Amino acid sequence: MLSEINKIYKSICDQIARKQIKNALDNLELLVKRTSGGDYSDRLHNLEMTYENLLRYTIEGVEDPERKNIYNHLLVSILRLADQVKADIYYHTSGWQTYFLKKDVERQQSLNGKVLVEKLDDLSFKKQLDEVLEQAKMHNTPRESFESQKHTEIVSRVFRHLWLSTKFKDAENSLIQTLQDAEKFYWYERSIIVSAISLSLLRHFDISKFNALMGFYRLKEDEVWQRALVGLIMAFYKYNQRINYYPSLMNILLELAAAEDMEKNLELILIQFIRSGETEKLSKKIREEIVPEMTKLVPKLKDKLDLDKLIPDDFLEDKNPDWGKIFEDSEGLYEKVEEFSKLQLEGADVFMSAFSQLKQFPFFQEMSNWFMPFQPENPAIDNAFNFDDPEFDKSLFLKGMQQTVYMCNSDKYSFCLNVQMMPEAQKSMLLKLFQAELEGMEEMNKEDKLLDHSKKSRSIYTQYIHDLYRFHKLFSFRNEFYDIFNSDMDFYNCTFFNMLVKDDMLLRKFGEYYFQNQRFEKAIKIFGKLNDQKKETELTEKLAYSYQMLGNYKKALKYYKQAEIFDAKKEWTLKKTALCYRKLKKPKKALEYYKRAEFLKPNNLYTQASIGHCYLDLKNFDEALKYYFKVEYLNPKNTKVFRPIAWCCLVEGKFDKAAKYYEKILELDANAFDYQNMGHLQWCKGNKGKAVEYYKKSVKFKGNSLEKFMMGFETDKPYLLKLGIAEDDIPILLDHLQYQLAAGQ
Repeated sequence: MLSEINKIYKSICDQIARKQIKNALDNLELLVKRTSGGDYSDRLHNLEMTYENLLRYTIEGVEDPERKNIYNHLLVSILRLADQVKADIYYHTSGWQTYFLKKDVERQQSLNGKVLVEKLDDLSFKKQLDEVLEQAKMHNTPRESFESQKHTEIVSRVFRHLWLSTKFKDAENSLIQTLQDAEKFYWYERSIIVSAISLSLLRHFDISKFNALMGFYRLKEDEVWQRALVGLIMAFYKYNQRINYYPSLMNILLELAAAEDMEKNLELILIQFIRSGETEKLSKKIREEIVPEMTKLVPKLKDKLDLDKLIPDDFLEDKNPDWGKIFEDSEGLYEKVEEFSKLQLEGADVFMSAFSQLKQFPFFQEMSNWFMPFQPENPAIDNAFNFDDPEFDKSLFLKGMQQTVYMCNSDKYSFCLNVQMMPEAQKSMLLKLFQAELEGMEEMNKEDKLLDHSKKSRSIYTQYIHDLYRFHKLFSFRNEFYDIFNSDMDFYNCTFFNMLVKDDMLLRKFGEYYFQNQRFEKAIKIFGKLNDQKKETELTEKLAYSYQMLGNYKKALKYYKQAEIFDAKKEWTLKKTALCYRKLKKPKKALEYYKRAEFLKPNNLYTQASIGHCYLDLKNFDEALKYYFKVEYLNPKNTKVFRPIAWCCLVEGKFDKAAKYYEKILELDANAFDYQNMGHLQWCKGNKGKAVEYYKKSVKFKGNSLEKFMMGFETDKPYLLKLGIAEDDIPILLDHLQYQLAAGQ
């Protein structure tokens, strides 16, 4: 049922974005019918009447200067009603833990005598809040927060209240203003509250929640404003279709666009989201696309001759050496891309798998703790290190743990909580080893000058987004939350991106990130968009290369041909064009381009071998031999060239030379095809008995079978007939072979 509700709701949002108002109202009626609230029906009826009047006045040609405003207000009203109806259905029918908690909060509120929370005094926990604030006032400081259990509890209650609030009214806005007071609450408590507001906004759209996050952003308090900006970006992405309908959202974006270093911050946030979202998608690609391609059984000539291994460095994946490093001016981003490309199966997150099993502690049953910045004063941490070891400096260790940027907050808590579960000997040894690692990390921090403000922000973004990733992948009722990591993350198509980004460099960096990490589908979308705006050789080449790597050789050829216009003498482009022609079974055209590349670099091994392959495809074995012999001459250690030489000699009737090379192959690294070809050679030389012996070795070779052998034989049959083998002898010899195999000989 919920999936159907989601489908209808999404249709309404999409139809409003496309200005299909009639369809949106029809779908909204379907949702309203699933509720018992008469108010919803009345509001829907009023919206329908407003739209019908608007249509009638427009058709009749009535001039109304307010028509545009009325129309825009109508769109917003439809979306607002759809939001509320969906929330109502979920509240009553979903059975979700979220709404169980929401009902529990409402029960507590009703015990206070104020079911509706309209102002701060109406909150059920207002008395406890006043006590905490009075304590802070008496000490002229918010006090060491974790020393007060009451203070910790009130922050948790505030987190839950804000997260579960559908709309922020005066009470919530006043509460947020109180929390922003640095004399009453600490920065790490504000960090938790920012997460609550972000989750609340992603659960239910509300302009007041955007304003609340913007308020925390304006504080410019480290650790807090960065989290607020991340929350805003997630919300702008989720509600991208609505932004143009709300002037206040446009004003927020204009303010952000004017902020110093906004593009840099946006780059750091979005790249980190993309990194963290790689794990599941890449695993799926391997499971569903790559593995099936490796299971094809039909033998091909290139398999028989091992042509792909003839050149040590496979040019198929060879990138253009002329391509520059787009990230050179980006404060180590290129180095990070290089690092994370090796770790993409971990979602660009080296500790996720290690700590995923350590989120079962009671500490993580409290939702707010998933977003708690690491604080050594936290009583959960203090209890974990409540043991005596004269060689272990607890305060130094926890300080190092707090300062390291290489673990997110959630994992730091997991590590410390796990310590108390260990035997004493293991505990002592692990802590000493880890302390040494922390000291090493601290040295790296100093070398990297992490005091630099932009680098500090980068570490905050990284840790916080890793915390978010763990919450969305490991929290007990994670499926009830909007998960940005499961989205397409096509940020570059969004209104907020276009408003915050002033030039194409950031878009180019996203394309380069996808390109470096072999996410060629996404790289194509970005490079294609940039290439449409401004033709550039490197972009055109990378588009071609991306299509090539996806196996779309027609598209790749199109862009390689375009790149050729810019530089008709570039050897790399000529060879790539030839490669595509060869993949498209057009060896004559491929040969033409390889010959042009040969003219530029006559002794290039790849080019020489590829020309040989083209002649082989054209069945011009004599010409193919000339080039394979040249490859052997230029690189005598390359024994892979023996196979195509031996085969060409065989089909050209040069049996002595063929025998010479097949004998070398059998001594070095024979496969099933080599034994089969040696059998062919012996038969052509009149040695039928030896032919059968080699055929038996081929059939019995690991991974081969009689069925596969017969398929290969059928492919080779025309060559055997041309070499003089009598067609009537073939079924007789093959039957003899099967008798021999059946007898175990």
